[in-house]
Amino acid sequence: MVRMTRRTVLAALGGTAVAPLLTGGPAAAQDTAWWVGAGPFRHVYDPTPAGGPARYINDHTVVRAADGSWHLFGIVGDAAPPGQFPDGAREISFAHASAPDLAGPWTTLPDALTVDPSYFGEVHLWAPHVVEHAGTYHMFYAAGGDGAAVNLATSTDLTTWTRLPSGPLFRGLVARDPYVVRVGDRWVMYYCELAAWHGNHIVAYRTSTDLVHWSEPGTAFTDPATDDDSASVTESPFVVYRDGFWYLFVGPRNGYVGTDVFRSRDPLHFTVSDWAGHVPAHAAEVVADGDDWWVTGAGSFERGVYLAPLRWRSSPPPWQSPANPAVALDGAGRLHLFALDRTDHTTLHCVLTASGSGTWQRFGPPSGAVPTVAREVDGRLAVFALGVDGRDLTTRVQRADGSWDDWLPFGGPAGAAPAVSRNADGRLEAFALGPAGAYLSHRWQLAPGGDWSDWATFGGPAGGPPVVGVNADGRLEVLALGPAAAYLAHRWQNAPNGNWSDWDTTLGPTPAGSAPTIERDLRGLLTVFAVAPVGTGVNLRPQAAPSGGWAPWQGFALWADASPTVAVNADGRLEAFLVPPGGAVLTHRWQDADGGWSAIEEFGTGPFAGTPSVGTDATGRIHVVALAPDGTLRERVQDVPAGGWRDWRSLDLAPVAVLPTGAPT
Repeated sequence: MVRMTRRTVLAALGGTAVAPLLTGGPAAAQDTAWWVGAGPFRHVYDPTPAGGPARYINDHTVVRAADGSWHLFGIVGDAAPPGQFPDGAREISFAHASAPDLAGPWTTLPDALTVDPSYFGEVHLWAPHVVEHAGTYHMFYAAGGDGAAVNLATSTDLTTWTRLPSGPLFRGLVARDPYVVRVGDRWVMYYCELAAWHGNHIVAYRTSTDLVHWSEPGTAFTDPATDDDSASVTESPFVVYRDGFWYLFVGPRNGYVGTDVFRSRDPLHFTVSDWAGHVPAHAAEVVADGDDWWVTGAGSFERGVYLAPLRWRSSPPPWQSPANPAVALDGAGRLHLFALDRTDHTTLHCVLTASGSGTWQRFGPPSGAVPTVAREVDGRLAVFALGVDGRDLTTRVQRADGSWDDWLPFGGPAGAAPAVSRNADGRLEAFALGPAGAYLSHRWQLAPGGDWSDWATFGGPAGGPPVVGVNADGRLEVLALGPAAAYLAHRWQNAPNGNWSDWDTTLGPTPAGSAPTIERDLRGLLTVFAVAPVGTGVNLRPQAAPSGGWAPWQGFALWADASPTVAVNADGRLEAFLVPPGGAVLTHRWQDADGGWSAIEEFGTGPFAGTPSVGTDATGRIHVVALAPDGTLRERVQDVPAGGWRDWRSLDLAPVAVLPTGAPT
């Protein structure tokens, strides 16, 4: 397992900056429990010098100077080859840049600080956080060494920094990623730590009245994951106060590029049940600029710093669908694409021609996620859409002549577009996540292509949308993450078209990183693919026998942005497509005739905005459809069914909305 680190922090927001933003008072009538998400991210700063080499920023901090300019400090290093993680031991200086506005333009300045082994054994420079107090800027950072050190340097001009002569503020087991904020009459430092060796990942805290002398540690947040089964998922802690509540931002969660938010009235106590949203960014930093709230993100796989509006929401952020666009083949042999408009998220639809062209048509009102698509037993398509903010579900069904019925209510509210599969007798069955993952529910057709039952409780709470596989004997099997992705559970039909078993929470892996993928191969075996916490790898678990129990988990790939997209070849062999964080490359592996797997190979160069979508045309050839960060689409098609691949080609379609596939926001 790749050992992770890092973190960073925000800024003093001008003057004594942090205190006005973060100091809470007693509960009042106007207190509001907000949900948290983010708008689209844009790239605002690249630390790469002219002529290279390519560089990255990881944990960073943003601070506003007395003259109104913005300053950024952060971990910096040379980028590793695509899909690989750089060596953290080589992160020995802090980048420094300034700008008149958060959106830039940012100007690279000389490094702010360089590692000094003679200073109490510094071995690296990680995760700076800067706070201003009484005219002095205090930079807290992680320096490693014998007993992980948290150090302090000060400056009056944000350029020349002087280390505290007495040495580290304290040492811990893996102490890093300090974040300091004023809470009432004291300063609180939150940082990433372990409860004990082999123990839980936690956010620890210490308090101070002078920013130099710190109390013994306490625990603000404990994750179910431990040092033995997961890379750290409590990095980059960041705490803000708003309208009677405190909000803890911490990650990486839902993959490498993700930060969860937890809400509490007590700034020193958060639990996994306090989940209040998600931001699709690594090392997220919250910045308030007047009345505007922003969030930054960066990471070892990305070229610099990204900026997005932070959204305080009255309802939970919905999970985005795993496929963007959704791809489906109808009974007449036409390949359909569904996506969202890039401006208003109107639902779009087109029929893709053999030449890779088509025209987006308005298909439905604005949606909260890309719709999911199922195929009726007679080949007609059924589309299921999530309303804006998850307020409802609707469905629209294709007629026999290829035209479409009107939209009809399908239930809701919901936390994601439903997962829909077909029973052995041809009846569709839909499985829906409740808002914020509060519950799972399902409903089913009373006859193939016919009316639907009422919604019925199916389980929960859950840590993400369910996925559905079909056993060789036709029984449906549903998988879902537990809260905080602490485990992967499954539930199955006891007989084809029949009732359901209880939930089994021991499927594993424990914990998981994000929603899994499941498909059935040429041997009749279901195979589950699950990304590890932080995205450090992908594991798979096949059934031991068709419709039977499960073989052990095994490693499948390193570094992935999400669980792979998996297609079924015309001969039944599976083919998996993976994108690492940062989207620089797309790789694939495919099954041999005996069910074994090929070596991993490059399938395309990026940039990719997420894992690709797949569909199968009327001839049995797989189409891989990939979305770029600018919303344009391209595809790669098999030359013959179950065969090799043609070159990539751009699709002659207008750009569509780019959404963080599989993430709630």
